[in-house]
Amino acid sequence: MHSETDLISIVVPVYNVAAYLPCCLDSLLAQTDQNWQALLVDDGSTDDSLAVCRAYEEKDPRFLVFHQKNAGVCAARNLGIANANGRYLCFVDSDDWVEPEYLSVLRRGIHGAQMSICGVACEEPETLWDETVRLEHMRATPSRYAGNVYLNYSVNRLYITQILRANGLAMPLGMKRGEDAVFVASYLRHCTAVSVSGRILYHYRPNPTSAMHRFQPAICEDETVVMQRQYDFFHPNGPGSLSPAEEAAFRLWLFGKVLGILRYILRYAPNNAIRKAQVRRLLEFPLARRCLLDPPAGTGKKARLAALLLRLHAWDALIGLIKTM
Repeated sequence: MHSETDLISIVVPVYNVAAYLPCCLDSLLAQTDQNWQALLVDDGSTDDSLAVCRAYEEKDPRFLVFHQKNAGVCAARNLGIANANGRYLCFVDSDDWVEPEYLSVLRRGIHGAQMSICGVACEEPETLWDETVRLEHMRATPSRYAGNVYLNYSVNRLYITQILRANGLAMPLGMKRGEDAVFVASYLRHCTAVSVSGRILYHYRPNPTSAMHRFQPAICEDETVVMQRQYDFFHPNGPGSLSPAEEAAFRLWLFGKVLGILRYILRYAPNNAIRKAQVRRLLEFPLARRCLLDPPAGTGKKARLAALLLRLHAWDALIGLIKTM
């Protein structure tokens, strides 16, 4: 039995998820580690989500319900952080669910580290190894640690609340994409070690109505912030921070990231004029432009052709090529 000082605060932002919310909250009730509180932050839902939250609050006092006018997931999470009483804190999204040992495994891992993480069940799950990794090793090895599960997800990990409070860490307001990665990068700056469990304990439910699947006009501004933060993470001393092999791995990873953003623009932008303007805006960002102008080894003929088209400012041809990459 853990003491009250070892309480884990679970922040659950809620918005129009009445159909999925019971699955999420029941997975919290099923935890083998029962020393938790769940802060359910309703972000102005227009369905029955708030009523579902209230019903769970009546059933178990560990559920604490907050309500705000619709302000987005970042504001909802920040409200949860501000009201958390636990020594530790984690996020669970209200349309996802967790395995019964989610909290107990993360709690065991955080001793001797400042963050503990676990695997995520999603369309392309990443393989993790049980380990405690020093931050300097993590930063020096993007070939192993540049994946989403280490850097992009905020929900598969346990944080120390005091580190959040002492450093004024919060979700960045106004971002529609990449806010999790920016938050994680900010927190990692205050870590010396990260504990990793290879077990898949968090289940992500794909949501076709989420911001990830709608065109966001600020996509380039948001994603370039993420790219710069992640470049800085792996290059703490600027260019030359990595060994040649690890720099090659980083460049290959970054190329895939830039290509993913371009594909998103081409898929979701509403018309050709906006597509072309967004592609040009992204490629004004030095990291993205250098990445495409000088494609890393292993990217093939299409990448080299894309570099040539970019040099020629052949935007229509470049966009057509990206659609096939």
